[in-house]
Amino acid sequence: KQDKVDLLAKALGVSPSWLMGMDLGKNDNYLPSNIVPLEKRQIPILGSVACGKPIFDPSDGVQIKVPSSFHADFGLYARGDSMIGADIHDGDLVFFVQQPSVENGQIAAVFIDDEVTLKRVYYQQGERLVLQAENSSVPPIIIEGPDLNQVHIIGRAIAKQSVVV
Repeated sequence: KQDKVDLLAKALGVSPSWLMGMDLGKNDNYLPSNIVPLEKRQIPILGSVACGKPIFDPSDGVQIKVPSSFHADFGLYARGDSMIGADIHDGDLVFFVQQPSVENGQIAAVFIDDEVTLKRVYYQQGERLVLQAENSSVPPIIIEGPDLNQVHIIGRAIAKQSVVV
């Protein structure tokens, strides 16, 4: 009812017509004066990361706006089901801090022979790297000896945005 719209608009510090969606294009200041908008910055979405067999799928200039206080360097869309035990599902957007190494057990985006996969990383005795899935039906990827030269960690996973269902 109109009297409720008027009360709600007054409480929020907006006009009744704005509250009902009638003047959205007329004013750049859509927020009430007591609400401060978050500063945002853009980070690149580099493509997709395999949650299963390694893949590489670079996006072409795609970016996403995130709050300035969010310390991610890039994002990748998850593809596959190997990380479901870590609550990372096919289509989720995973955010990363760019770094060349991670601690044992951390989840990372890893380049293997020019392809990228998302796994938990475990170093073993300096000559062996185990990339462990979070799905018992997916075997680990084990890299040893000279093959380690073909492996590069590109970033540590720090957050994810779930697929809207």
